[in-house]
Amino acid sequence: MADRIAPRASVGDCAAVASRAALRTIVVGLGNPVLGDDGVGWRVADEVETRLAAARLATDDERDCPEIDVERLGVGGLRLMEFLDGYDAAILVDAAEFADRPLGEVRSCALEDLDCYAAGHLDSAHDASLVTALALGRRLGASLPTSIQTVTVQVRSTDEFSEQLTPQVEAAVPVAAAAVVALLRGSGR
Repeated sequence: MADRIAPRASVGDCAAVASRAALRTIVVGLGNPVLGDDGVGWRVADEVETRLAAARLATDDERDCPEIDVERLGVGGLRLMEFLDGYDAAILVDAAEFADRPLGEVRSCALEDLDCYAAGHLDSAHDASLVTALALGRRLGASLPTSIQTVTVQVRSTDEFSEQLTPQVEAAVPVAAAAVVALLRGSGR
């Protein structure tokens, strides 16, 4: 079940992140930055990257700060699965459109606990949902993450051309970044 996230988590010291992120880890902000609120994943990735860089600058020993890859992608399904190859853990950040959630709400859960509505959002009839693509990749021997967590931000629309987020979704960016950092530290979901 997805957990609601409070906006309190901070990077803190790198050692706390290092204890959880000794594995090869990637944070992926998903979406399209020119489709308004659909770009929230990219904005959260920017904020996470800023927080991790600040934590690295605040430490005396860079070995205490693991290298965590932060990426921004506008792909899903098979292409996203290929991108995750070689990582031990992944955190995916994306916009979510659920009818029963308040705009800007941030939730976190394991990928397998997230309801799959991907069939209506595939880029092509020749693509597959991420869950299906991961199963295929594992059967074919790809080295895919054993832990995939998601952080979602509730939006109302992901199909309006704009580079701006709505105010409620903009306010959720630091909350979602804190959720990602909590997952990296192993202290929250």
